[in-house]
Amino acid sequence: MTSAVRVERDGHVLTVTIDRPARRNAMTYAAWDELGAAFGAAAASDARVVVVTGTGGAFCSGGDLEGGDRAPHPHAQLQAVARTSQALVSLPQPTIAQVDGLAAGAGFGLALACDFVLASTRARFGTMFVARGLSPDFATSWLLPRLVGPRLATRLCLLPEIFDAARAGELGLLEEIAEPDALPGRVAALAERLAAGPPIAMRLTKQLLRDSYARGVEESLAAETMAQSINRLSVDAQEGIAAFTERRPARFEGR
Repeated sequence: MTSAVRVERDGHVLTVTIDRPARRNAMTYAAWDELGAAFGAAAASDARVVVVTGTGGAFCSGGDLEGGDRAPHPHAQLQAVARTSQALVSLPQPTIAQVDGLAAGAGFGLALACDFVLASTRARFGTMFVARGLSPDFATSWLLPRLVGPRLATRLCLLPEIFDAARAGELGLLEEIAEPDALPGRVAALAERLAAGPPIAMRLTKQLLRDSYARGVEESLAAETMAQSINRLSVDAQEGIAAFTERRPARFEGR
């Protein structure tokens, strides 16, 4: 069976590519599980940054509604989507979505689930679930209100439309827009900057921010105290402080 996902490593950066260009990277049941497995392997690796992208001029057009395999029951297929979403949202490393082309439905959620989204000028976005008689998945109902607010999230979901990168930028969903030929270089530059950071502190920071939605201030303060205690005992913190006092760039080793 042809693989739907490619994983490549370049130094500290791991790139996960959806490779179903004939279907605009629409995802089958097996493809979702393959993507989720790639994220699980990334979490267990020593990679410092994970980039998510697609091939053939598309990011991901969501679930494959016309072709491909089917789970024994729709609930089983959606469980595969949920597992993949959880794996991506839970990744300890910083994540970057490189969006060139369509990111719709679950593909829209896939982009939103990344920490940073960089898009080309020809990128297009949209929920589109209701237009197909469906409701949001891939954590879109959780992610979108937190990114744009509940009222706008409701509008984007109940009055679905495809919008361009400029509009996505206005909504605060993107970090940067670049010409298609320049997009990989801009993503690589951001990935390199993130990879140069202290891995332990960055992973703990991601966890603090993610868990803050379910915590009160007292629990958050306790979690911050624990995380900062771990950081202060690390070699990276000693290097960061030394670099600050010596007025030089820090060289973090991840220990």
